[in-house]
Amino acid sequence: MSACPSCRRPVAVARATCLYCGVALPADAVEAAAAAAQQVRAESISSAGTGPLVTAPASERHLVVVEVRDQAAALLSRLLDLSSYDAALRLRQGGTQLHRAARDLGEANAEADRLRGEGLEVFVIPEAEARRPPVVATGGRCEGQRLELRTTAGPLTVEGASLLLVVKGPIRREYQSREIERKKPSAASLEAGYRFHLHRRGEDRPVELDPAAFTFGKEAPLTGSSLLELSDWLATIAGTVPVDDAFRRLPPALGTAGEEVDATSSLRGARGRSSLTRRKDAPAILDNLGQFRFYSGWRAGVERRR
Repeated sequence: MSACPSCRRPVAVARATCLYCGVALPADAVEAAAAAAQQVRAESISSAGTGPLVTAPASERHLVVVEVRDQAAALLSRLLDLSSYDAALRLRQGGTQLHRAARDLGEANAEADRLRGEGLEVFVIPEAEARRPPVVATGGRCEGQRLELRTTAGPLTVEGASLLLVVKGPIRREYQSREIERKKPSAASLEAGYRFHLHRRGEDRPVELDPAAFTFGKEAPLTGSSLLELSDWLATIAGTVPVDDAFRRLPPALGTAGEEVDATSSLRGARGRSSLTRRKDAPAILDNLGQFRFYSGWRAGVERRR
């Protein structure tokens, strides 16, 4: 690893100046740091449960998902290449868990066969299937055992009998820290969000409900809370449909937040800018919505294959 010519400390990140003393770095040191960072990213395993990072195109990658039930922690540690501590946590969490992303179907099937040979239940899912964008609902009402929704793709009826899986979870939001602000504490925070995904039989794309951007028409939520109201709707129509809320236990993987449908502009029938949109010099807003959508996508892939 290259070192700073002034303080002789290793160049920890690819930047024009030393992270420690601020001296300008030679070009070869910056290039070496960038190459080292790229290698670490390629070999690392995501703590958010997305498996090993691979460089193959998303259209070719396949996900290997395992069912963790009553296996011994030592067996999981050996099969999934985990530490004893991580294996014990996986066993405690239980249920369907993303093991890894393979470069292609052949690699995924080989890994699945290895795990099945040891007694694990395994599912292989194309990553492209898990990353299909949702149909975003902007408003609607509950009519008996169905939802009459307004979506970005037009009116949509969701029958309770057509549901395959409901996935729900919290969305974390925070400001991206800037270098000038890292040495001073900030009391600013953002309100957390929430999402519901309704996966239907015979449909590839989930229907996404955002309580913070959902309009109920003339009648306000009876509970006074859009989150509680939508939860009640889904409890009414879902019946015995599986409901997955395990996303709340995953460490958040934050990315740049995109624009959302603003509830106020939805009342005007237009797509407005997000209520999170701020002035140009404000710090960027991060959230884990992309992580939730990916989690929801492969969980539905598992249910389709059961």
